[in-house]
Amino acid sequence: MAISRRNLLTTATALGGAVLLGPPGIARALGRRTRPDYEPTKASLDTHPVPRWYKDAKFGVFIHWGVYSVPGGTGRQNAAEWYLWYQSFKDTAEWKYHRDTYGQDFVYDDFIPQFTAENFDPDSWVKLFEQAGAQYFALTSKHHDGFALYPSEVTDRHAVKYGPKRDLVGELMTAARGRGTVRPGLYYSLGEFFNPAIGRPMRNFYTGEEIPMVGYEPVEDYVGDYELKQLYEIIDRYDPELLWADGQWFRPTGEPPWRSEEPMAHYYNQAKNRARPKGVVVNDRFDTHFDFATYEQRTNPTMDPQKWECCITMGYSWGYNKHELDEDYKTSEFLIHLLADVVSKNGNLLLNIGPKPDGTIPAIMRQRLRDIGAWLDINGPAVYGSAPWVRAEEEGSPLGIRYTVTPGKFHIIVLGAPRGTLSVPADIPISATSRIRLLGHGGPVRWTRRNGKIHITVPSSLPSDIANTFTVDWDRGRA
Repeated sequence: MAISRRNLLTTATALGGAVLLGPPGIARALGRRTRPDYEPTKASLDTHPVPRWYKDAKFGVFIHWGVYSVPGGTGRQNAAEWYLWYQSFKDTAEWKYHRDTYGQDFVYDDFIPQFTAENFDPDSWVKLFEQAGAQYFALTSKHHDGFALYPSEVTDRHAVKYGPKRDLVGELMTAARGRGTVRPGLYYSLGEFFNPAIGRPMRNFYTGEEIPMVGYEPVEDYVGDYELKQLYEIIDRYDPELLWADGQWFRPTGEPPWRSEEPMAHYYNQAKNRARPKGVVVNDRFDTHFDFATYEQRTNPTMDPQKWECCITMGYSWGYNKHELDEDYKTSEFLIHLLADVVSKNGNLLLNIGPKPDGTIPAIMRQRLRDIGAWLDINGPAVYGSAPWVRAEEEGSPLGIRYTVTPGKFHIIVLGAPRGTLSVPADIPISATSRIRLLGHGGPVRWTRRNGKIHITVPSSLPSDIANTFTVDWDRGRA
């Protein structure tokens, strides 16, 4: 069957670029004709489009896992992944806790053998993300303590040489690609708490003595001989769909530029110049070009045409914190309402989990993810692939209301369980021939227009006590 180039490219766009365009040489030639290779300049990188899959995904899982999971924090409202940094300051709560719990001769790197990952089952992790309705994840390939979860060629400070003696990044990426349901991404910390090459050698924080870092290989140029090479390693070896930078504030002495334009251009070109081109995406912590803005532990209060992402913890900590109680965790209701709010304003929600040092995910985290997944099983049509409407919400409504739009449909997400009649402003896009359905309920519900409002008759039985979606079908011929 003959197919036009226009139809072929339209199909490719609809499928996020994952369409075979012919032999590799033809694909590369076509890609170069339509979009030249990216240059390592901000001006060139700024022409990179945010991929369709990321715009449509809406929900992902952040994973903070590393040596810091072993001590597991020092208190309920403590950021466990920053244990090493806080412990380095005399008389802080962390400094005192470490001295009193482990002794002043026990240094941070002595935790490495206890980071075992003995119960790490990457396939079960990916299945859990599927159950949560997540469309992507971002795993910490290396956090600020400089311990990589993959075998780096520029240092021995990694999980294959020490601790688990496994390529934790590779195993999870392989599991994700094997199932093909959740897009794999990687987090990477540009800077580190301590590293001799950035002018901050590791010390015993009680004696002041400079001590060697486990696995550290000396380099002269932290950026050129270490950080950039590690970025190329994770790009070329694991081919992530997303690169999530962090730690850019821990600069080497003299604060030279990170030169992030170089690996980013390589990343974009590597994704573009292949038999099956794919869309990749980066966040805004490379100190240069970015595809989406990061809102950490907060949300964007307004609708934003620039794609953005809210990354947030379930409790107080990003890394596993053994001191947190169940009441320290955000409720499933809060998280579902947050997801609806973020999506209505053109954002994605990246929700964090902190596995234990043995690789198990705490039960309360698993339950929160499954609760969100159960809600998305019903309300996902108003979330995935949606776009914002002209406004995101209705202020002053007894129940919070958020709006989203998908092709042929307009969605009213009610944050709660409305009773009797739901009234919304008459300017929502509904005509006399439109039909309104309650997702998860079945057939159409009754509605009327009077006194400058749309009044929707709410069924006596609702699918959820947390949030419910009324969908306006503009095309009555479509289910």
